[in-house]
Amino acid sequence: MSLGSHRKRLTLPLALSTAALLVASCGGSGGTGGSKSAIHIDATGSFTGVHIASGLPILEGDKAGAYILNQAGGILGHKVILDTVDTVGDVADAVPATNREFSVNHPVYIVGFTTDEIHGVQSLFDANHLVDGWNGGDVGYDHNTDKWLWRCNASDSQLGVAVAQEAYDKGYRKAVIFMSAAASTQTLTPIIQKAFEALGGTVLKVINVVPGQSSYSTEVQQAVALHPDVFLTQMEPSTGSVAMAEFKQADNLSIPFIGTDLTGGSDFIKAIGPTVAQAHFLSVEGSNALTAGGAQFVSAYKKVNGHAPLGGSAFAYDCMIDFALAMTKANSLDDNVWVNDITKVSNPPGVAVSDYVTGVSDIKAGKKINYEGASGPMDFNQYHNVSGAWDIVQATGDAAGDVQTVHTISATEIQATVNKMGGS
Repeated sequence: MSLGSHRKRLTLPLALSTAALLVASCGGSGGTGGSKSAIHIDATGSFTGVHIASGLPILEGDKAGAYILNQAGGILGHKVILDTVDTVGDVADAVPATNREFSVNHPVYIVGFTTDEIHGVQSLFDANHLVDGWNGGDVGYDHNTDKWLWRCNASDSQLGVAVAQEAYDKGYRKAVIFMSAAASTQTLTPIIQKAFEALGGTVLKVINVVPGQSSYSTEVQQAVALHPDVFLTQMEPSTGSVAMAEFKQADNLSIPFIGTDLTGGSDFIKAIGPTVAQAHFLSVEGSNALTAGGAQFVSAYKKVNGHAPLGGSAFAYDCMIDFALAMTKANSLDDNVWVNDITKVSNPPGVAVSDYVTGVSDIKAGKKINYEGASGPMDFNQYHNVSGAWDIVQATGDAAGDVQTVHTISATEIQATVNKMGGS
């Protein structure tokens, strides 16, 4: 994802490269009795700077996951301390911050990094034999062979197809791709274009906009003048708030928008206005229509973050839970051991479970489980990538930035379009 499945500013000490967070109610039901030491997990991403929209869903999803783990007594009886490692969305900041975290707190796993940093830090977690639940869309990892890298969200190669599929299924045949120029979005653009054209549509133009500008008037006027049926987009909240005001001025928002999980996030909805989002946006995000994981995730998320989920935050949450279940299955905190159990708790066959407590109970009872998450089924293929169906969501118009599912695009439909693209 451009991930993709991104965020709202918090009152946390995010200017620090690493800030330890013992998540609220960590001594909840189950407890640890104080007999075992706490363990550290890294929430890693761009929590400050211009790429903050990609990082905060990771932090907030991780916080919800850590809360669930600690409410259940932790992992193998160890409380979880969540360390926030701010990469500022730049390899130059990510490398020293990551090295410092590894040497000081010795985390048991990482959930984070986006496309902005992954190429610069992958060698670090590889060398330390640490599992990373990556949150990026870069299609270059579609055939990943790294033992330690596991992608929690679907690749841009699937998200982009789903965006194009929804546009074509709605009857739109002429599109303008209006896209943030952030690095984390750029592998998404060619996939959307290729898929839409493979279906029979025409992309009139790709317009990239630099995030965080005070005006996009020139780009908006150019886009509107092409008279498309639809705009296909991914933008950060700060970019979207400016651009949408100018689209309203240019054509009174007469042309609809289809976006990604980012545009379905509560922060984006609030930035452009809930009524505007409801009337003019559909967004594509990983589906949990076939799982029972969504309700517990939303409840925990609102409890620890104080608002509706940000787009893409469920991916980080699912990796938090999934990896903890793998450690439970292996009865080990050693990444060299439990990395081999990730697919054993994630993939079918097995008893479908969508919450941590049930998963732990079933594992201890000797059952083979299949974790089905809040972001959808966590079924990893041989390249450590997940895939599945896609929900089309629309803002409800309330001030909280909530969304409702309009319908779901099946994995079969996505594969049919991929086949039309030549199977790539």
